[in-house]
Amino acid sequence: MQKIVFSAFLFLFSFSMLLGEIRPEWVGNTPKAGNDSYVFIEVTSYGSDLAGAKIEALKKLASDQQLKKSVRISVNRDKSRHIGQNFKNEKFRESIQDQTEVDVNISGDVYTLQANEVDSWSTQVPNGMVELHTLYQVAVAPNPTFDETYYSTKYGSAAVVRSLIPGWGQIYKGSKAKGWTIIGAEVAAIGGIIYTENQRSTYESKVNTRGITTNQLKTYKNKMDNFETARNVCIGAAAAIYIYNLVDAAVAPGARRVIVKPRRYAMGPYVTPEGGAGLSLAYTF
Repeated sequence: MQKIVFSAFLFLFSFSMLLGEIRPEWVGNTPKAGNDSYVFIEVTSYGSDLAGAKIEALKKLASDQQLKKSVRISVNRDKSRHIGQNFKNEKFRESIQDQTEVDVNISGDVYTLQANEVDSWSTQVPNGMVELHTLYQVAVAPNPTFDETYYSTKYGSAAVVRSLIPGWGQIYKGSKAKGWTIIGAEVAAIGGIIYTENQRSTYESKVNTRGITTNQLKTYKNKMDNFETARNVCIGAAAAIYIYNLVDAAVAPGARRVIVKPRRYAMGPYVTPEGGAGLSLAYTF
């Protein structure tokens, strides 16, 4: 029995390693911004390689029509902190602090579009191109307050509790292929237990039937023993799958999820209508 449990456990572990990287939770499900000065934007871009896909992502970010409608950023903002070139002629400028600024022409006015790259995820598509998903924080107001963000692959006890039903915890953590594999394997193992025990019972009743020949008795006993062994194999497999399911839900990383930590304070320059300037500090209680 121990060998059966170990073999099933090892098989599931090896199979899970073949499933590859998990698609981040934020892909197709953008987080909610912590304040009204910015929005989260997911950009999907393609390129012959990752570097090309990143350039296409910035182009698409700056040319997105829906984004242009929401831009309310001051013209001619200070650009001294930034390096590189403007977005004119399909070139872009990236800041030394992972903040991207691109110049966007909207109805004749040039706006500086500010964006922070939060996370990215790439995959190879059938035509040999790289498909890149990039999540940005994009300013939609002057002096935006970009909330702190970080990502986590941990889901805590919630995944373990769900895995009391095999596979549910993995699906909850974004490992859908693994979760459905566990569900299918557990159902198959339980189905095997039911079938083999039913067959074992059938042949046991035949063994106890009066008037059977010696050859029939021997045949029925062999089949009864074989189905009993098969039942024990299925019981061991079901136990191994269930144990693996709980352990995996507890320790295996899930899909990356972006966590937004609202800033309690914001600092930035301001300009008065009379031409005065200063530095403002706001604190949220």
